[in-house]
Amino acid sequence: MASFFLRFSLFFITVCTADGFLNYRVSSCEFNSTELNGIEYIYSLYYNKLEIVTFRSSVGKFVGYTAIGEKNAEKWNNGPEVVQRRARKETYCLNNVRIDTESALTKSVEPTVRLHS
Repeated sequence: MASFFLRFSLFFITVCTADGFLNYRVSSCEFNSTELNGIEYIYSLYYNKLEIVTFRSSVGKFVGYTAIGEKNAEKWNNGPEVVQRRARKETYCLNNVRIDTESALTKSVEPTVRLHS
C-alpha cells in the first residue's frame, strides 16, 4: 500500500479583543492514517499571538507555556476539561479524517501538461 501523509486542520477560532488585546483558540487534527492511533488532536490557546497553553492527545494533558498558562493547565488537568479534550480525538477528528481522506483519494483527476513556447 502506498504511504501517504495528509494534514487536516479545522480551525474554530474565537477572537476576543479589548483595548487591543487578542485572544483566540485553535483546534486541529494531524494524521498519517485513518486509524485512531495515527491521529493527533491539538488544541491551543493564544493571547496576543503568544501560545499560552496547549493540549495534545499524544501527551494526554494540558501544558502551559506562560505563568497564566501553567496555572490554567494545572487547573484543567485536575478537572473535567482534560477528560473532554481526550475524547475530542475520537469525537472531533476520527470522522472528519475519514471523510476528508476518502474525498481526497477518490476525487483525483488525471494530470495534464500544457507547453507554451
